[in-house]
Amino acid sequence: MSMRPKQSWSIRLWRHYLRMAERLLKLLRIINITFLLGTTSIILLLISLFTPLFSQAVVYILSLLPLPNMPSAAMSSPPTAYVVLGGGLTNDHNNQIILNSYSLNRARTAATAYHDLPLPIVLSGAEAPWLGQWLIEHGIDGLISENASMNTCENARFTAKRIPLHHVYLITDSYHMARARRQFALNGINSTPLIAPLPVRRDWHKPAQNLTHSRRAVYEVAAYLRDVIRPQMDCRHANDVSEQQLLTPRGNVAKTTPKAEQTIENQTIEEE
Repeated sequence: MSMRPKQSWSIRLWRHYLRMAERLLKLLRIINITFLLGTTSIILLLISLFTPLFSQAVVYILSLLPLPNMPSAAMSSPPTAYVVLGGGLTNDHNNQIILNSYSLNRARTAATAYHDLPLPIVLSGAEAPWLGQWLIEHGIDGLISENASMNTCENARFTAKRIPLHHVYLITDSYHMARARRQFALNGINSTPLIAPLPVRRDWHKPAQNLTHSRRAVYEVAAYLRDVIRPQMDCRHANDVSEQQLLTPRGNVAKTTPKAEQTIENQTIEEE
């Protein structure tokens, strides 16, 4: 009689150990599956950096992000101007300052749009004099320049100060567009995107070019998050610059030539 309770207790203990072992095995399986899935995801992500997929996905996701609230006039009015954001400057073989490929593509996009629908063109950034000269040389006048801004945040603030606008066609490249539209919305200006082509295209057969696009995509995600979480400290307010500063070109405008335009494909300075 005294052995049965001991036997029963040992059986219960053994069953307890078996249940613990089963739970441990399940946990190990979960850890193993999670590790395999995580490792596979990381490998696929790294591979995607060398393909067009990663940068295209980032651009698509950025385009879906909501804009800050804007005044009703900005939401209801049609676009009344083109705003071209500078993309940088470079030097040609004669050490003359010219538009780099990013800025040149934006100027070309503005010219094409203007010929389809003539509207005032606002040029924003230190590149404005060179953008303006290029457009004038291609038969477009009546330009409005804002020459003082040095980054995207200032593009929006100083454009809003330079001329009253509710809704514009905003011209920049696909990576920069989401961040630029957000900054203009913060300053009460709605925007319809006009995407300027990138100097280097995505190409499944050119992993190095795709990696360049992936780096740019990562930069834009980081810059967008920075603007949301901790806005730029170096973004001046509209009251920090005078109307005269907005109108003052930076440096002397140099003539662009077809030969000079060819050099910009290898010499680029991206916008902040």
